[in-house]
Amino acid sequence: MKINCISAAVAVLCTAMSAAAVHAQTATQKTTQTEEKQAPQANELAEVVVTGSREELREVLSPDVVSVVYPDDVKGEHKSIPDLLDQIPGVYVRSLGGSGHYTTASIRGAAPSQVNIYIDGVPLNTASDTAGDLSTLPISNVERVEVYRGVTPARFSGAPIGGAINIVTKKPTTFSGSVSVGFKSFGGRQQSANLNVPLAGGHLLIGLDNDRSKGDFKYTDYNVEGLSNIVWSDGTRLGEGWDYSHFGNRPYHHVTGEIIPAQRTRQNNRSEKQNALLKWQNQNFVFKYARTDMERDVPDGIPSHTAFNQHYQDLPWTSYTTQFGQAVVEKGQRNRKRQNVLQQEAVAGWNDSFGNLGLAANLTWLDRDQDFRNLDINTPNARMGSSWSSYDSTRKGISTDATYTLNTSSLNHQIEVHAERYWENLRTDMNNRNPNSELIQDYSRIKTNLQVQNTITIPALGDLQVTPIFRVEKLAGPIIGNRWTWKDPNGGPSGDYNWARTGSLSLKKHFASGWQAFGSYGNYIRYPGFYEIYGNGLGLVSRTDSTGGVIPMVPEKGRNLDMGLGWDGRLGEQLTGGFRATVFQRESVNEIALYSVPIAAGYVNTGHTRTRGLELEGKLSWSRRADLIFAITRQAGEYTDDDGYYYYGGQSSTQRYPGEKARTLNAPQLAANARLNLHFLDGDLSTFIEGTHIGRIYRDVKTWENPLNTINLGAHYRFAKGWKLSLGVNDVFNKGPEQTRDRNSSSVTSTLRCSSGDQWDCFDEPDKYHWIPTETVQLKHNVNHPQQGRTYYMTLNYNF
Repeated sequence: MKINCISAAVAVLCTAMSAAAVHAQTATQKTTQTEEKQAPQANELAEVVVTGSREELREVLSPDVVSVVYPDDVKGEHKSIPDLLDQIPGVYVRSLGGSGHYTTASIRGAAPSQVNIYIDGVPLNTASDTAGDLSTLPISNVERVEVYRGVTPARFSGAPIGGAINIVTKKPTTFSGSVSVGFKSFGGRQQSANLNVPLAGGHLLIGLDNDRSKGDFKYTDYNVEGLSNIVWSDGTRLGEGWDYSHFGNRPYHHVTGEIIPAQRTRQNNRSEKQNALLKWQNQNFVFKYARTDMERDVPDGIPSHTAFNQHYQDLPWTSYTTQFGQAVVEKGQRNRKRQNVLQQEAVAGWNDSFGNLGLAANLTWLDRDQDFRNLDINTPNARMGSSWSSYDSTRKGISTDATYTLNTSSLNHQIEVHAERYWENLRTDMNNRNPNSELIQDYSRIKTNLQVQNTITIPALGDLQVTPIFRVEKLAGPIIGNRWTWKDPNGGPSGDYNWARTGSLSLKKHFASGWQAFGSYGNYIRYPGFYEIYGNGLGLVSRTDSTGGVIPMVPEKGRNLDMGLGWDGRLGEQLTGGFRATVFQRESVNEIALYSVPIAAGYVNTGHTRTRGLELEGKLSWSRRADLIFAITRQAGEYTDDDGYYYYGGQSSTQRYPGEKARTLNAPQLAANARLNLHFLDGDLSTFIEGTHIGRIYRDVKTWENPLNTINLGAHYRFAKGWKLSLGVNDVFNKGPEQTRDRNSSSVTSTLRCSSGDQWDCFDEPDKYHWIPTETVQLKHNVNHPQQGRTYYMTLNYNF
């Protein structure tokens, strides 16, 4: 199925549903469910099924800290799954490009690879990716997004060090549907359609959507602007006099002769994504098939190098030179890198209950094909993997769940057991692969998990809830090694193929007047994936020893601790609200992180880390007229040992000096967001303003991104039965493209030069001419991937 085929299918489904809607009764919107809350069940893809208020849902989902957001609350605002996650305390989302590009999430300062992503309880993470790519996830058919920041319940596989994110798709219901069409700045377009119909004793959900963007926004290359404005004390500009002989400081392209401009338009930032979902479900069975077709360009990063010739990105020039016997394209569109991703997922599930016992079983299949092409470098002598590569991974799995409720006079037990086994295979290929390479092209592994959770409620202690979780897991297959010694005779990545044991303990207590106290402690383990061990064939390589052998990595191990207070209740006759405050600490042993040198990068065990922080989230509602939602996270992470590797830029030394402070990466020191909704015309008109602050983020030992503040405005208007119009603008003050990056050494120094302009005059006539001392000018730099900035959007939606 090609991308344009899905687009056509969206249009056909939209037309069909519009015709059907004429004869259908319009479903009432925003109704509050008042059915009695049910206990968690081991069914529907390990999803907890709850009817009741959103606060009740949050209580049932996890024995620890969990936050839930609902896409329908922001429908029409062109938000994605990553945008929703940014509203949750402790979560930081990062995109390596524009809209629709590779996007990962970290929780409480953890690396994205330490965060597990699930769709309806089925893991999205594979061993061939360093982290789950959130950009591939559609939003139109998602009911809610759950974020587990401490303990992850036993119904989810594994023991993630950094928490978990579960994407819950909508459940097929009675005959209904919706059609949505929207447009936004920079070539953005969204269209979606879904239809629910009764079928074969159950209900079938058909969902299709299309999302595309050019991402061709304008920005200023601050390095070029700063270099162009440098005037030394003798009146000469950078590139004149002695500096003229320095190739990199010429203010014009060395082949075309054109002046290098500071004003740029982002190029190669395009993406297009198509999604299709078929989901049939009745009381006991569920069958689901989901497909994502994505095509995206990979834009060049904005360098921080203090030389003109390093800043040719996003320019329309075309020129070819020869370097090391290879054709090199030097132009704004050089290295037009493109990736195609085809992901398919199928699930077959069964569940039933027998008195107090609930049973469920699921069969799952996931296939992901990732093809890379460099459209401008395709020469016979190109470096391995620089022209094309393919990464095709397949995973099959089986899982079973059981729940049992046991109530006695003194204790109430809710016992949950989850067991699973996954078989995963990765096949790789790339241009000019070295036939003598030690690395193999076909990797496979088998992962087995067994997890038991018992939620114990003690009525005598005011319904104190105690939840122990016990996990064992085993990993087998060629995890470390090469095609000659694919199985280490001493065992797996830690020299041991035996079962690894982890567990956690959570406490929760409700008090009078709406107060609640909670806390948890647990230990975790994460094995290195194929991506981290063997690289990706494009810039990322395996870490090898002097003989070319692969250096084994050991699993990460860690422990989490959190505790906090919460309150929900009424503050006045019309004012209600609540908050939760949590302090947390996470420690990681042998943390795996990216290590870079000028010619390549790879993953290594970098050392021991500790992250501490404070989270605050809350909500205030004033009748049906207004509501305020806010979240704040303050955190700090650093390495606690002196023998770990530099994770970036360790050019002169691979290890830190004793006592030298090194922070963990990609975690804002302070993150805050708030949204105020105002409702008018009996709720038919809603307006909102939301603001986000992202504090300083360290990208390596000596480089950090400066804080970014953005403001969004918008409105939703229901102007007829079933019809809603949404209008708005994101990043009102266009701060995204203006964000800067700082370095400990970000300056340009002039050469020692003669006042006459001719160096020999200062030697021959020292009484008449003098030497002008060196001068230094500080420069500012763009972040590596600037954000899009001010974006207008409009969406028209119809529900029936």
